[in-house]
Amino acid sequence: MLKANNQETLLIEGAVGKLELKITHATEGNKWVVICHPHPLFGGTMDNKVVTTLAKAFVGQGYGTLVFNFRGVGASEGDYDNAIGEQDDLTSVVAFLKTQHSVGQLTLAGFSFGGVIALKQAEKLVVDKLYLVAPAISLIEVSEIKINQPWVLIQGGNDEMIDAKEVLDWAMQQPTQPDLYWRAESSHFFHRQLIWLKKVVSLSVC
Repeated sequence: MLKANNQETLLIEGAVGKLELKITHATEGNKWVVICHPHPLFGGTMDNKVVTTLAKAFVGQGYGTLVFNFRGVGASEGDYDNAIGEQDDLTSVVAFLKTQHSVGQLTLAGFSFGGVIALKQAEKLVVDKLYLVAPAISLIEVSEIKINQPWVLIQGGNDEMIDAKEVLDWAMQQPTQPDLYWRAESSHFFHRQLIWLKKVVSLSVC
């Protein structure tokens, strides 16, 4: 366990071995966000720049943050499991967070692949709010999921990885429609748009 700048890096027990995570402690009350990273087979890690931008935005609003590596990534043990076992990884880190900290308000967030993992577990984990950034709904089946809690959708209109219009159409069909932040010129990875991304997240949690 390492501590620096109010942050801990540690390994916890997951369903198939150790899971690597970083926690930055809350500075106001007991609000927490758990953030899921993009696809493990395409270089996604908890150090992805979109993930770290999200974390910085939430920290700036007094939230505690937890980012983690899915199985098979970094120091996390196990192998990629087609978005199935990765849901168990998310469940494990949320359970750990709740045993170690007072969690009065829980937000789930995810980017791309991580957005779908967060989406699939939001109801089970009884989250207060959901943040989806360019969720990869065209890659992983989500038609059975209905969103009933408050949520935020952040999407680039020039997304080269997923169909931005498909994401928008899907979002508008949900029982609870999102607070939508659309950046017409942004790519999937928000190149040169990270300052904008941090700003809209900060504004949305105020």
